[in-house]
Amino acid sequence: MSEPAADNICGFEQCQDGALLIVRDRVRQAWVDHNGHMNVAAYLTAFDSAICTFCTAMAIGPDQIEKTGKTIFVAQANLIYLSELMEGAPVRTTLQVLAQTVERVHVYLSLFDEDSNRLAAVNEQLLVCVDLNTRRPANLPVKSSRNFQKVFAKQQNLAVPRFVGRRIVL
Repeated sequence: MSEPAADNICGFEQCQDGALLIVRDRVRQAWVDHNGHMNVAAYLTAFDSAICTFCTAMAIGPDQIEKTGKTIFVAQANLIYLSELMEGAPVRTTLQVLAQTVERVHVYLSLFDEDSNRLAAVNEQLLVCVDLNTRRPANLPVKSSRNFQKVFAKQQNLAVPRFVGRRIVL
């Protein structure tokens, strides 16, 4: 499982499995639904928050929009639930960059229950750099591209995560 280690990449701690530790949090009361566990929308909220944190460190977060005129949109996402999370549970979100082009980045996020080190959910996303003037895909800013490339270079030899490329089947 993805436990924090000592290495640091672009300001993030590298876990033993090579993923980056992006954020630690707790399951908030507002995230819990009528079934007494973390709601589907809350998983997306947690993963989206981790993407914002990661993209900010890559120099293409919300605070850089005014300077670059560019941002990240999520073009595709796949979310898989593996175990329940209850209110107050400490969680950590990790990330692996699977691939990168001049305007797109393929990432894989994992959400763990910190107490049990149990994988609770995964979220595979295709991120697209968008020019906000044209609202169309655009090349990543040079600094962002370099930052993503640094992460990818450190992670490119990692195993492809188990749930990458899953499709919905009955």
